[in-house]
Amino acid sequence: MRVLLIDDHSLVCAGIRNLILQVHKEAEIFEAADAKEGFQLARDEKLDLIFLDLKLPQEVGGASSGEVGLNLLKAVCDLEKSAPVIVMTGEFLSKGAVERILRAGAVSFVPKTSSLEVMLEAIQRAIGGGVWLPSEMTEIGQSIDQPSIDSLLSDPPRPITAADLDITEREFDVLRLAMQGNAPWKVAKILEINPTNTRRYLSKLYNQFGVIDLYGLQCHFAKTGQLLGIISSSSSRTRAERPAKTAS
Repeated sequence: MRVLLIDDHSLVCAGIRNLILQVHKEAEIFEAADAKEGFQLARDEKLDLIFLDLKLPQEVGGASSGEVGLNLLKAVCDLEKSAPVIVMTGEFLSKGAVERILRAGAVSFVPKTSSLEVMLEAIQRAIGGGVWLPSEMTEIGQSIDQPSIDSLLSDPPRPITAADLDITEREFDVLRLAMQGNAPWKVAKILEINPTNTRRYLSKLYNQFGVIDLYGLQCHFAKTGQLLGIISSSSSRTRAERPAKTAS
């Protein structure tokens, strides 16, 4: 697994690095301290996961700004290649601000003030293809019982399947890629299907889960804690990016 940490605070990077290595001991981790270097690495390297601080300088020595981090998020998601899973970190934000971040392509938002257990759970979910959101950010909310560190390290949840969700394999591939932060046009390109069909699959998924958009899906999976297996292993990621055998 290849991970990029983009944060101008070296202690934060060190903490996240250590947590990731507890879950994936052989993870290859890159670091960037500003938006310019972060974008270069995101563009040039094949990455599975990015931890991106919202408030960043454009270049080392410059002023930090939330708009810089948001613009970097959008730029990475607009790259032609499949987007890596992006987890935004930062100070506690309003629900509207977090929704804006998720609509721009992030998969999760984790406040920097979160406990060690919360941060580890968020990392586990990101690696396994899930979503973590603070309960304050959504009316659906999170599970009340916080898993212990030992349970998070020893017994991660099993990724679910299309059959578990009662959807087709094609719908499952669309769901995983959309939840990964890929825009509908990019999902269509990766799966080599018509963009109109992609939008139809997404509409059907929204109806299936009783939501109106991708943000609603993210809230749903934040509540359930279910993992889609996006990057839980190299084989599952490859499967998600190759065209399914079912008809388009």
